[in-house]
Amino acid sequence: MAAKILIIDDEPNIRLSFSSLLKDEGYDCATAESAETAMGLLTHHNFELILLDLQLPGKSGLEFLKALKNDVMPPLVLVVSGQADIPMALEAMKLGAVNFLEKPVSPEKLIAGVNSALLLAVANRQRNLFVDELDDRHRIIGHSQAMRKLLQTIAHVAPTDTTVLITGPNGTGKELVATRIYLSSNRRDKPFIKVNCPGIPETLFESELFGHTRGAFTGAVRDYPGKFVMADRGTIFLDEIGDLPLSCQAKLLRVLESGEVETLGTETTKKVNVRVICATNRNLERLLSEGKFRQDLYYRISVFLIEMPPLEKRVEDIPLLIGEFLKRFDPSGKTRLSAESIAFLCGLSYPGNVRQLKNIIERLTILYRDKTIEVTEVAGQTEEPKAMEQFSESPRSLAENLAWYEKQLIHNTLIACHGNISEAARKLKVNRANLSKKIKDLGLNIF
Repeated sequence: MAAKILIIDDEPNIRLSFSSLLKDEGYDCATAESAETAMGLLTHHNFELILLDLQLPGKSGLEFLKALKNDVMPPLVLVVSGQADIPMALEAMKLGAVNFLEKPVSPEKLIAGVNSALLLAVANRQRNLFVDELDDRHRIIGHSQAMRKLLQTIAHVAPTDTTVLITGPNGTGKELVATRIYLSSNRRDKPFIKVNCPGIPETLFESELFGHTRGAFTGAVRDYPGKFVMADRGTIFLDEIGDLPLSCQAKLLRVLESGEVETLGTETTKKVNVRVICATNRNLERLLSEGKFRQDLYYRISVFLIEMPPLEKRVEDIPLLIGEFLKRFDPSGKTRLSAESIAFLCGLSYPGNVRQLKNIIERLTILYRDKTIEVTEVAGQTEEPKAMEQFSESPRSLAENLAWYEKQLIHNTLIACHGNISEAARKLKVNRANLSKKIKDLGLNIF
């Protein structure tokens, strides 16, 4: 795939000449006349390289660079500016720009500068992949806007000791995000203790979390430190905290407020230094109004809130997730899905979110290992009645099937984009005018 380059310059002739030259070299180019326009493009597209003029109307090139540093994995920036901007260019290099080309720049020098910068981009990408492989089981997959925003949020909160509450439906990856926060924190070399709150009987909650001494109660045959003491200087993850009974909530609140743990069977307390991350699929605000969750505990755990997007809000990530799961369940790479199968899976609904998609791919790799899986085989393993009905009808030709898949994919993408044709065109990577005509031809009236 051609590298994507964003050209930011307020002079139309320069944008046109740079874009034409680089397109002739095989690059995919977009242009912006201001930093504000460029920031808008960056929210919808991933660029490997930015060519940046420093003298821009509105926000300057230096201000743009400072804003770009907030991104988790920002594109590399090559400054292309005039002789008078050299002091600013040096400042830009301090802010992360990889090089400076002085205007007017010859075609040969521009191409050489771009090629060198892109080689560095490839090296950086390989380095990031290597770092991620250290924790391969905990990689977050996706390039959608929702996932880029999530990664930025993790990058901001992970280095702190702030208490985090992760909310979202089942199967969206709340535990994965908690793990990534831990792995990206300053406590990653300290304990990470996971607690499944609904899995602890109410009568044993205090003992499990805060520990007990031998003989503290019937069955306590040995001393047990408890989860909080085990997590001292590290992180504790309280999963499905919304399912805790009120009596357990009161005991937990006491420890979170004081940082002190009182072990059953003793009258002394132990001070612990623990970073707390919580998760729930329950609507805690509704539980508050129903009197089923303590307000003081809610405010204690929701210092920093992360809301996980359901899979229907990140449809464009489905092909990436499919590829990841195929690699996970068949490392040999012999098991594949046809293009029609992938399009079909992109058009389904996923009440079970990523976990449901993962289960479908796992079943398919078991049943059809070492072959290319066709759409009829995929449909037979989905749990949606409508998907099965499409293949229990009279046989259709390949062209008819492809037309049906195309209509379903466009239909579902439009729904995910709330009827916004421009956004749907970006997600489907097609021309907006062509998509608009296709919608009209197919008779799709979504909104």
